[in-house]
Amino acid sequence: MDGQNPYRRLISALQMAVGVLELPEADIHRQEILALSNPSRLRIAVFGPFNYGKSTLLNALLGEKTLPMDLIPTTGAPIGIRYGSELQTRIQLISGEVITASGTDILREYAILDDKRRMNSEVVAVDLSCPHPFLQGGVELLDLPGTNDGEIQDALTKAQLLRADLVIQLLDGRKLITLSEREHLRDWLQDRGLDRVIFVVNFLNLLEPAAQGEVFNRMRDVAESFRSHLPAGISNLYRVDALPALRARLKGDMAAAQSAGLPLLESALQSILASYRSVEPTGPPPRVIALAQQFEVLLKEQLTQLTLSLKTASRDRNQQRIAIQRRAQTLLTQGWQESLQNLRLWVDPSSLSKTYGTAATLALEEERFPLWLTQTLRPQWLHHQRQVVGWVHKACEFFQVPRPPELWFAFPQFTPP
Repeated sequence: MDGQNPYRRLISALQMAVGVLELPEADIHRQEILALSNPSRLRIAVFGPFNYGKSTLLNALLGEKTLPMDLIPTTGAPIGIRYGSELQTRIQLISGEVITASGTDILREYAILDDKRRMNSEVVAVDLSCPHPFLQGGVELLDLPGTNDGEIQDALTKAQLLRADLVIQLLDGRKLITLSEREHLRDWLQDRGLDRVIFVVNFLNLLEPAAQGEVFNRMRDVAESFRSHLPAGISNLYRVDALPALRARLKGDMAAAQSAGLPLLESALQSILASYRSVEPTGPPPRVIALAQQFEVLLKEQLTQLTLSLKTASRDRNQQRIAIQRRAQTLLTQGWQESLQNLRLWVDPSSLSKTYGTAATLALEEERFPLWLTQTLRPQWLHHQRQVVGWVHKACEFFQVPRPPELWFAFPQFTPP
């Protein structure tokens, strides 16, 4: 790993993080790392306020109505589009469930805003596979929710922009760029290190011919003021009338598509892709940095959970240990007290007289009392004494404390009268 450049070292670290986190195959972060592992993949995000024609432009690039298009803003979740042998939609829900369907009709159920302009809170990720040659060349397109349409959408869009290798910023030719809009571009893009940006002016076809040139020149001023980091010879400003371009593609009318400006943009994207694939990155782009930051959060969360689990387990073990000790103390105390009580009862004079009086008297008469003491009375005394001392020794061993001094009492010696 030491021979790798910083970018590759970071990718290797993120791949290791995937294993540490034990992320399932369907996890969006795992998929991002797999995508980054392929250096030829170029992720292009289409960005702009709502109703600027982002989905229409993407459909024009793909040559079919892949994404929902309405007069009202519809995209409620980021939609990733990658190459696949057939048009297919994959929806990942927060529950972990993954829904796969042919075509894209299911997008209207999961990936558009509801009547109250809210996103579907159950959706984690939306991905499309599409059999388009441009995607097969190592491109992922990303249709983002429109900006200035809600805090949740804006937060999602900001996060996704940081994962993009190239941003297509849509401009509305019907609207003049104001100072606040210039600041908006700076806040969203330039100040966040996003300098691989192409500006695409939409809706110029809706203006009078005399006004189109004037508006485009004003847009050129905006593009020139933005220092885009693009391959040499690639402009950062294009005119594409998205809806006419899509209609031309659907009809197979190459002249109309040319007039709408689509081929020039496609040519620029192909050149950027070729340049991107030919140069090994030496430093992590904003996309990778953003992903690394998310993994840092995930790892910290897991560390917090593991620390909490260890504390809980340690507390549970301590509680179990204390409970066992208390139970053992109770049992040991009961055993010791019972053995001590048995000894007391045994040495009670009345009990000794009742139990051994007749035998002791007979032994005296037969002059074998010392032998009787040794063979009969002494073993019983030792038995009771061992019972008492044994419980004390068990307690010392269990609680791992030194044994007390010898708790042994010598049996009285018999002295003949």
